[in-house]
Amino acid sequence: MNMKIKDSIAWAAFGAVMAIIMFPSCSDENEAGILEITNNEIILQAEGAPVQVEVKSNTEWRIDFAESTWFSTDIRGAQSSRTYFTVTYDENISDSERFCDIRVFTKDGKTSDVIKIKQLSRYPFIVPASDNMELFTKGGEYNMDISTNVPETDIVITPTVEWVKEYRISDGKLYFNTETNSQSPRTGSIVLSYDDQYQRKATTTINLSQAYSEYANAELVSYPTVYGYPVGGITNNVYIEGTIVATGTSKNFPNNRYVIQNETGETVVFESESLITFAQFAKVSLCLKDGTIKEESEGSFTYRLISGITAAHVISSELSTFTIPEKTIAELTDNMVFSLVTLKDVEIASPVGAFTNFKTTDPGAADRKANKNYWVEKFPAYYRYYPTCIRDKNGSNTYMLTSLDAPYAHETLPKGSGTITGIVAKVKLTNFDISESRLCILPLHREDINIGDMNEITSVLVEWDCNVPDWKEIGASTFTEYHPTGGEASQSNAILNKDGNKHFQQTYADYILGFQDDFRGDMNLNTTDGYYGRMRGGAFNSRPWSTSSYFYVDKISTVGISTSLSLQVEMNSSWGGGPVAVVEYAYSMSGEWVKVDNSEFTILGQFDRTAAGGQTEKNIPGYKVYDFKLPDALLNRDNICIRLRPVRLPSGVSSFMPLRLANISIKYNK
Repeated sequence: MNMKIKDSIAWAAFGAVMAIIMFPSCSDENEAGILEITNNEIILQAEGAPVQVEVKSNTEWRIDFAESTWFSTDIRGAQSSRTYFTVTYDENISDSERFCDIRVFTKDGKTSDVIKIKQLSRYPFIVPASDNMELFTKGGEYNMDISTNVPETDIVITPTVEWVKEYRISDGKLYFNTETNSQSPRTGSIVLSYDDQYQRKATTTINLSQAYSEYANAELVSYPTVYGYPVGGITNNVYIEGTIVATGTSKNFPNNRYVIQNETGETVVFESESLITFAQFAKVSLCLKDGTIKEESEGSFTYRLISGITAAHVISSELSTFTIPEKTIAELTDNMVFSLVTLKDVEIASPVGAFTNFKTTDPGAADRKANKNYWVEKFPAYYRYYPTCIRDKNGSNTYMLTSLDAPYAHETLPKGSGTITGIVAKVKLTNFDISESRLCILPLHREDINIGDMNEITSVLVEWDCNVPDWKEIGASTFTEYHPTGGEASQSNAILNKDGNKHFQQTYADYILGFQDDFRGDMNLNTTDGYYGRMRGGAFNSRPWSTSSYFYVDKISTVGISTSLSLQVEMNSSWGGGPVAVVEYAYSMSGEWVKVDNSEFTILGQFDRTAAGGQTEKNIPGYKVYDFKLPDALLNRDNICIRLRPVRLPSGVSSFMPLRLANISIKYNK
């Protein structure tokens, strides 16, 4: 063989060997990494410890997922020697499952897989309104509120006794019927259960106790028959039928006091030692035997109630559809006392402050400062109800009664219009000069006051809130004109003043209007300095007064207004008592003044913190709101003037005292 050829072959072989040595095979480098995912679907409990997710690979690997607020991992990547990552998650307190996809891939990106994460919703629950339920003797339908986060149709209902029938759950309530108990008291239960696909179980038991009443054979009588029974014990085995309209649970009505009302609006009031559980508007048969008729009174108004009623007196109870009668204020009659009605098309006459605007304490002695209810505890009879003046679109007015025990007592009054449902009541509130002849409305719950912020009855033409412009800064400064703080922009030049007033300043004096505290049940509720429920500088104080003195408003235009006008004022006087005053109108301050019909009112002396003579049943622990219909003669006028003028001193008041004005407004119907 030619030596050159031999050399070439030798060199070629040598080159091949060197290539193998110097450049190893690329097959390992180009080969895709291996991933092995043990479980591609991970189910997390609603709450639990972190979970390890297994990943096996022959190379370095990574994970990626969308950012999440409830889910995180301890790493985003690892060497092949790491065979898992850890998932940490927040508790799922919702009733929806949560999901997250985690992409696992090799570092070179050539191999990937997806792990689907599912977190279960919160643990299933079934919670009844009560674990125990007392049932009446006669058979009938019962219901109980059920709170649950599972489908109602998937809940298994299992009664443990045969006398429970026709059970179902619908719209958040468990319904069932019972047979009449004709032998002796008996017990049973209803078990509610649910199992989901993840072996989670929810179970609850409602224990039932059905009474046996000796009154089951009572004779049905009419309400007028009951009215004819004498005071004392009832010996006749009789019962009445009707709808429970007051269930004994309202904080705005005496505890354990109930009202049963029939279809014609007749009522019977009864009470018990311990609470009898009635559903609102339950139709019941109520035995009266062994109850006691007693009389109570509000001034000259005497009424009857039956005490000593127990659950055993309830022969039967079932759900009913009760239509609450709708009335205007003028349609209320004495026959409706204690019945439930809805007053339609009403508004708060002067929606300033809260549902209760009492003077309950003061910034005097230390013990009064520290106790927000100092005067309430000392004179509880003066604080039974706060009467909020309400009016309807027809111009009639009355009072809505609110107890300090009502949960909404310190809630700010709504400024709109709507309806108020409540018990028609007669009360004698001497401190507010409200007699028992006045028919008022007593709501049982906040939701019965269906008034929001939209007013479809009236618009405020002009208003003065009488608040000091800035208590901290007014100091010794003065001003001479007080323009409206509310109402329509067209009335911005209107003025409020008093005859002979020189100017306005912080402290009142003769012929100088100064500022006085107002009582606002929605203000300063966390203070312990005696200003609880009080607004510093929220009213005007003034002197001197006589039958030729007056507060007045001027430069008000009613051009273009053709609907009814009304006036609202909030006033009181120094503790010695105020005068009887009237509302008068004219078209200029120099013009002829005309008295507004039915406008005579008494300005009440404020409850005093030191003078015993100012702490009587005639002293008002706050201010009183008065509402007046204004004559149509004031409509469509370029200028109208209104004044509040004393005309005489009432019995028991010997001289003219300083008078205070906390708010004044004029409205017109829409």
